[in-house]
Amino acid sequence: MSAADADRFSFTEHPSIDGGAPDGYRLTVRNRVIGSGAATFRAAADAVLHWQGHRGAGFTPVSVPDRVEVGAVSIWIVPFGPLHASVRCRVFEVANEPRRVGFGHGTLVGHPQQGWESFVVHHDANDDVRFEIRVVARPAATWMKLAGPFGTLALHRFLTRNLRALDPIL
Repeated sequence: MSAADADRFSFTEHPSIDGGAPDGYRLTVRNRVIGSGAATFRAAADAVLHWQGHRGAGFTPVSVPDRVEVGAVSIWIVPFGPLHASVRCRVFEVANEPRRVGFGHGTLVGHPQQGWESFVVHHDANDDVRFEIRVVARPAATWMKLAGPFGTLALHRFLTRNLRALDPIL
């Protein structure tokens, strides 16, 4: 695979950090209340924009910029039982609003999945702070296709770890 191929998104659909799934993709949304108040929101937002949703979930950074920004490419090693998959993604959108902060990044060619995910912190009207992760994906690698329902179970396990990744900071 050429370097140019490796830097291409693995999908042609136009992603959105709040969007649904196009035909052939599966949408998984998980969220939880992680605290309340403006200070918690600011701390969680800063953590998400510094990749803590990944680091705190046990992913190993290979080449990851300090802060999330549109166009940034991140490379991680993700443990999957005895496998340790290398995954590459590029940030396509960053939200930095008074009550909503986060980002979406899409898989690059060579990623075991095809699609995108978003990590967003919301400061709700009732003062709760909620961390939401949306995954829009389908298997890309042969081994992911063969994993079938085990791939879905692994996704749910990773999402649980991602959602708890901010706990030590808060």
